[in-house]
Amino acid sequence: VVWRLGGLSRRRRRMTTSIAELLPRARALKYEIHASLNAVEAGHADASDCEMQLGELQRQLRTLTSLLNKERPDKRSLWKLKLDELRNETDFLAADLRRFRENRATALQREQLFHRRSVASTTAIDNLTEEGESLVQSQNKVDQLIETGLFGIKSLEEQRERLKNAQRNIFSMINTLGISTSVMSMIQSRQKNDRYIVFGGMALCLVALYVCVRWL
Repeated sequence: VVWRLGGLSRRRRRMTTSIAELLPRARALKYEIHASLNAVEAGHADASDCEMQLGELQRQLRTLTSLLNKERPDKRSLWKLKLDELRNETDFLAADLRRFRENRATALQREQLFHRRSVASTTAIDNLTEEGESLVQSQNKVDQLIETGLFGIKSLEEQRERLKNAQRNIFSMINTLGISTSVMSMIQSRQKNDRYIVFGGMALCLVALYVCVRWL
């Protein structure tokens, strides 16, 4: 495409001797550029081709400007107005192409940023999921420890009730057999010691449960 445009430009410079011949061609090229720019914005053409066409049109404008001084003075002002109009339209087309490239670059950067954020969000969600699963497992272990502790306390209470029943039976038998008061006092002292042992065991079990819940 570059070679064709360059060759076309050289042939036109050799063949063109007046603004009247070259200006219609420049205007036709302007309409082609406008159509190409619409195709680029619609995604049906490459922006580089449109940029090369703009370069060719700007070269033709420079040629027309150099030919302007060769025109007769009475027509020079009219040709200058037409050239200025074409130059302004060319500048608008170049600005539209530049704006398209900038918007495209911005959209690409935004897409890349969104992709990076999506990857980061996915990683964060995976980390939170793993942490949640770990917390659930820890909670299950704590629940198991609590159930074990409650079962141990219940067993101690049942043993305490059995001891009370056994003591009552023993006291009843002693009263029946007429055992002395000293023996009764000894049995009561042993009963207090057994109560302390039971209460101490319950307290140690509660402390163990608290330590497990506090540090797991």
